[in-house]
Amino acid sequence: MAANNAYQLDPGPLDPSVLTGQLTHRSRDIWIGNDNMILNTRKCDGKFWDLVNEHPIHPRVLDVIKLSRLYGVYRSHRPVINRSLITALVERWRPETHTFHFRTGESTITLQDVEILYGLPVKGNAVVGYEPQRSVVDWQNICQRLLGFSPQPQDFEHSILKVSALNAHLRLQPRLPDLATQDMVNEKARCYMFWIIAGLLLADTSGGLLKLMYLPMLEDITTVGSYSWGSATLAYLYRFLCKIWAWERVTVLTPQIVAKRDTRNIFPVGLPRGPHAARWYAHFSWTDTTKHVLRVLRDALDSMTEDQFIWEPYSSDIIESLPEYCRVGRDIWRARVPIFCWDVVEVYLPDRVMRQFGLVQAIPSSFAFDATHFNHDRRGRSNTNWELEHAQWLHFCNHIDQYVWNAPILHESLRYDDPYLIWFRRITRFIIGNPISSPQ
Repeated sequence: MAANNAYQLDPGPLDPSVLTGQLTHRSRDIWIGNDNMILNTRKCDGKFWDLVNEHPIHPRVLDVIKLSRLYGVYRSHRPVINRSLITALVERWRPETHTFHFRTGESTITLQDVEILYGLPVKGNAVVGYEPQRSVVDWQNICQRLLGFSPQPQDFEHSILKVSALNAHLRLQPRLPDLATQDMVNEKARCYMFWIIAGLLLADTSGGLLKLMYLPMLEDITTVGSYSWGSATLAYLYRFLCKIWAWERVTVLTPQIVAKRDTRNIFPVGLPRGPHAARWYAHFSWTDTTKHVLRVLRDALDSMTEDQFIWEPYSSDIIESLPEYCRVGRDIWRARVPIFCWDVVEVYLPDRVMRQFGLVQAIPSSFAFDATHFNHDRRGRSNTNWELEHAQWLHFCNHIDQYVWNAPILHESLRYDDPYLIWFRRITRFIIGNPISSPQ
């Protein structure tokens, strides 16, 4: 028998009962050598950060943004996008469980991550609503009333606004007049908040368009902060959050911080501290870690050991040292509930990643959830009331305190023969990159 036929590596899963979509998962194509493409990322934040770097947001406007609970995103500043790292993480993301499958077990982005890293609220009303069919004239009138300007008809694509129109408006009068009324302050704040929500957190895949459905939610300035923007962002799986999440946990991927960036012109003295992700706005050294080589990143995750993964990056001391807005929702970080962003509805399953909260991990049970939930789509669904559409699942959010998952405190690392790890090794796919079929 030929040597290359004597042994065939099985990447898993041995038991296909959990990862039921393996035949169509990206990892299958990678294993047979058909897919080494680095994923592209589309976002609307470049012009936003260029604008606020040149013209820092006025303190009166920032007061309104702080009230909205979106301030932490601004203080975290521009994220560094590593497309190879994002690709390597996406290859290990399993939609069947809403977790990343690593050699050391399942892990995911949690409500705790969203609130600690970006200060986004996780408690509050679901980000859903009624989306009536509106004409361009209707949207022009709404923009005039809420944002203080009326874009040209060519700036719209149905219920979407070109980010270039908002950027041009803010650059036309970047500074707030000394005698500005509160209405003028609110209009300016809505411009920034709308851009943060529709261009940074819940960005359209086009990279240059802002979905207008979020704009009416900003009409009453005092209620903007009542929405659970954190869970909406998590439901959307916004990709730059995945990148910073990985730096906090996977030590073999983490760059070394050489020096903090000078932000005194952007964030003058007297502003509240930034959230935990603000520490990654810095100058890095990549001497001991790779930056953009997909195969190296993939191999690092394939061979990752228990001591190279930090299950709890946020110690009690770190949590207590953060601004209050980064820990308001700590009592629901482990709530096992659906999460929403208009037509998007996903399941948040902290019971699968209890080690991230310092608790014992048991073999998780399935969540009784409609298998076709991901088919919800806004296209062709004008005049849909998404609150009614998701009524059967909104019950969980309205009684979220009842669904918090608990477990005993974990005092040591799991043994190799722990029942959870024995189960996990059978249902997971250990290796993504095939050492035989991968190009040299």
